[in-house]
Amino acid sequence: MLEPVSSETLVNALRRCSELIDRAGALELIVPETAPRSPPADATIKLIFVSEGRPSLFITVSGAGNPDLVARAVRNIEGIRGLLSERSAEPVLEPLETGVVLGRSFAVWPMLSDLPQGRVPRYLAKQLIRPDVFDWLSDVFAETHAYATAAERQVIAGHLTKLIEDTAHPDLLRRSADRAAERLENGRWVPVHCVQHSDLWMANVMLAPAGSSRSFCVIDWAGANCKGYPFFDLFRFALSSNPAMRLVKVHVREQLDQIEAEPVDAVSCVLCALGATQAQLEFFPEDLFRRMAVETIDFALKVCK
Repeated sequence: MLEPVSSETLVNALRRCSELIDRAGALELIVPETAPRSPPADATIKLIFVSEGRPSLFITVSGAGNPDLVARAVRNIEGIRGLLSERSAEPVLEPLETGVVLGRSFAVWPMLSDLPQGRVPRYLAKQLIRPDVFDWLSDVFAETHAYATAAERQVIAGHLTKLIEDTAHPDLLRRSADRAAERLENGRWVPVHCVQHSDLWMANVMLAPAGSSRSFCVIDWAGANCKGYPFFDLFRFALSSNPAMRLVKVHVREQLDQIEAEPVDAVSCVLCALGATQAQLEFFPEDLFRRMAVETIDFALKVCK
């Protein structure tokens, strides 16, 4: 683990090593969020650089506990964009510049707009973006899904077994995992992989730049997986954006039809994603993971009943 550094030291180092940041220092530094008193060891440092007459830049720098985190996100973006059509890749924003500063990976991004503040403007923006995100998720699934190999199914079976045997999980989740494991074993269900963002909620959805064919961009790809599982992103986004249940069910049905699967298989895919996450929690607090797991599986069962 690297030693923490002050904001001033970090900013001065960025100015020396970044082609896009004004070397003369004629910039105003803005820290967009108040840092928690005890941030996680892998917490990404987020900075905004503003200069008169020039576009603003958004900078992400890996935290001391995981200095490769931003570089991992960039690698994920490169891999995922390579799997998608041009239009589907558009919301997966590429960095303007990447590098290493004080042993930490960093990336420079174009400054995007968050959803507008105020109850009515924000409501209207969400109304516009929600169906577009769901359509995009269905497009991503259509372009990237593939059936798991025999070796991958063995890994999935192991993850499901751990969910079943983990008595800290509620009985409903464990019973659902047991049902998925049984269907996997007898061949009634063959798991499917696809691109998975892993943290798709409204805070990671930004307004797209002018001229884009989509209304939004998605940020924070550090936990993404080219061989993730369908329905997990869909349900996580639905939980944070509160769409009509009809919209969610339409997209679930559309994706299930593509792989000739049953509604119970959508729940099983979510369990696959949860099992894979639990196997590699890294700095993800366990209590937060368990709450997220319960919330997600409860929603999946509600949608797929």
